[in-house]
Amino acid sequence: TRLVDAQLAKFGRCLIIDCHSFPEVPLTASFDKTSVRPDYNIGTDQFHTPSALGEVSERHFKGLGHSVLMDKPYSGSIVPMKHYRNDKRVQSIMLEINRKLYLQEGSAHKSEGYEQVKSVVAGWVEVMRQEWF
Repeated sequence: TRLVDAQLAKFGRCLIIDCHSFPEVPLTASFDKTSVRPDYNIGTDQFHTPSALGEVSERHFKGLGHSVLMDKPYSGSIVPMKHYRNDKRVQSIMLEINRKLYLQEGSAHKSEGYEQVKSVVAGWVEVMRQEWF
C-alpha cells in the first residue's frame, strides 16, 4: 500500500502489474478445468482495468502469434484493499503465462522458449508503460 500511495502522490495514478504462471493441464484444485489453455491469459477488473490496457495487451500477444484469452482461465487483478473499488487512479492488470512456453515438461527447468518468453513479457511491460504514461 505504501508503494501505491507513493506512486499516487508522485504521478496521480498507479498501475499494478500482477504476474503469475499456470500449468498447461488444469490442477485438481483449479476452478476452471477446461482443457483450452492459452499461451497468455490477461486478467482484468471492471473497476481497476481500463479497457485500453486489456485491448493493447491482447493485440501485443496476438501480434506475436500467441494465443491469448481475457479472464480465462483466470480473472481479476490484485489491488490493495485500501484502494479496492474506491480509487480509479489505481489501475491493475494481471498476466498469467502458460508454463509450457518456458519450462521443460514436467519439471522446473527452463526450456528453449524461456528467453523468448522473457523478451515477449518485457515487451509487454514496455507497452503497458507507454500506454500508462
